[in-house]
Amino acid sequence: MSRLSNARDYISKNKDKVNEEYRLKYHVMPEIGWINDPNGFIYYNGEYHLFFQYYPYDSQWGPMHWGHVKSSDLIKWRHLPVALAPDMYYDAGGCFSGTAIEKDGKLYLMYTGNTNPDLEKPENIRQLQNIALSEDGIEFEKISANPVIQTKDLPTNALPQDFRDPKILKNGDYFYCLVGSRNPDESGQLLVYKSKNISEWSYVGTLLKSENKLGKMWECPDLFKVEETDVIIMSPQFLERDGDKYCNVHSSIYLLGKCDIEKCSFNTSVIDEIDGGFDFYAPQTLVDEKGRRIMIAWMQMWDMNMPSNEKGHGWAGAMTLPRELKINNNKLYQLPVEEIKEYRVNNVEYKEVAVKKSLTLDKVEGQNIELELEIDALKSNIFGIKVLKDEEHETVMYYQKDQGKFIFDRSKNGQDISAAGIEDDIKYVRKVAVNLIDNKLKLRIFIDRTSVEIFIQDGERVITSTVYPKATAKSVEFFSDDEVIINKLDKWDIEL
Repeated sequence: MSRLSNARDYISKNKDKVNEEYRLKYHVMPEIGWINDPNGFIYYNGEYHLFFQYYPYDSQWGPMHWGHVKSSDLIKWRHLPVALAPDMYYDAGGCFSGTAIEKDGKLYLMYTGNTNPDLEKPENIRQLQNIALSEDGIEFEKISANPVIQTKDLPTNALPQDFRDPKILKNGDYFYCLVGSRNPDESGQLLVYKSKNISEWSYVGTLLKSENKLGKMWECPDLFKVEETDVIIMSPQFLERDGDKYCNVHSSIYLLGKCDIEKCSFNTSVIDEIDGGFDFYAPQTLVDEKGRRIMIAWMQMWDMNMPSNEKGHGWAGAMTLPRELKINNNKLYQLPVEEIKEYRVNNVEYKEVAVKKSLTLDKVEGQNIELELEIDALKSNIFGIKVLKDEEHETVMYYQKDQGKFIFDRSKNGQDISAAGIEDDIKYVRKVAVNLIDNKLKLRIFIDRTSVEIFIQDGERVITSTVYPKATAKSVEFFSDDEVIINKLDKWDIEL
């Protein structure tokens, strides 16, 4: 059997063996095995397709395949056969990340092939760009011209062992390819190539480089337009912490500006973190038939321990909720896609509820829920919510007015999910700066068994994190150091 057939066969025979304890209900996750970066996110033939880095044989990272799911509404996903397996000389070390594009009704995947001729010497790794083609969006054939961009096509200012994650896009008569790269000075940069036919590429230039001011290797770049603003999102490795920002070992950032891809220039006006939580990496976007720019990301983080793996559950990793992107006041806003509302059931509603010290509300609880609320801070300084709470554990979020910060604390979430060498003040806590509007705080909170996604002030800031409570930890408690008023609260169960 081929490597692709082996992977498909293994999944079919073993997917029912995973431990369900920490499984999510309304997020993409692997049937079995390990999942990381989203790849090839595209609206194709009237459906949403999402590919992802995948190793079916273990709940730890291994030689990368491309897993595949599709959906009609971005919420309910169906698993399809594994799309790519590492079975050629140019991808024998793994089919690494990439993107997708449609041409003449066919679906093209562009991905990085990882080769490592000497495991003892990482500098001997070579990363090469390749194309796989499908007539039906399910079965893919790697083209004979692979690798279409290889080591000889690199400029002298790029290391051949760090050259990956191509973003393919169309502009005018040409296809362009943006590839993450590392300069010999160790800093990140984005290289641009162009093609008339997707199989023959020529180097254009360096679109951006960090000059050691914005992390190391730049992974998973994406370039797109939201209204009239050009946006780059990417994930710099080892970006140095800046106060409350960039507290993870690796970060995801956005740049707003003006791009001229033909002249290989990007004039940056804004640089900021995309998500302030513990678990958000390698985001990728698509545009759909409604013209929406939608983003999804890996809802985990490198160099963190993962309880579903450590406990032998047979799987690890998930994706975030898909989010629609907007630009407001020169900031990138994120909104949960509208389709999630179709899965709301069992609404519980409260209005004008006073909270002083602590309060629980009847039927406001659960592990697969959405909460939407607006809180008037009145004269209080600290006020917030404890979720996934039982006698021992809780996940806490609150606003601190004198600091102008929203704070998330998972120190008592149920499992230790820390990384070695992290400073104590950010080991379990994340903070984002955000202002009250007319002394009010608006929140939409999505809880899905082992994930918490918090959209603050209509998506101005987002915090995404994994947590691992017991199955019985379902309580929700509101608290304040002085009186606050919950102007309006809605709770729904989310059921697929």
